[in-house]
Amino acid sequence: MFQIIRVEMNNDGVVVARRPLQPLYDLWDDAMALAEFDASRCADDYGYDEQHDAWWASDGGRHYRFVIEEVVPRSMAS
Repeated sequence: MFQIIRVEMNNDGVVVARRPLQPLYDLWDDAMALAEFDASRCADDYGYDEQHDAWWASDGGRHYRFVIEEVVPRSMAS
């Protein structure tokens, strides 16, 4: 299972917040496509960051990175 994490960074690129987005996705490709969609909804600009294998966006002076992380659902963790 894969989850999109919205990471907010300050102007120096330091992470100031991490917010997991819902839902979980079975396929990495699906999560990546929706991360691109989430980034595209930001008002200013967005693009793909090859270094971090993630989508980035800026919106109203805020800077975000939409990363994909693999997670194990609680029902499968036991």
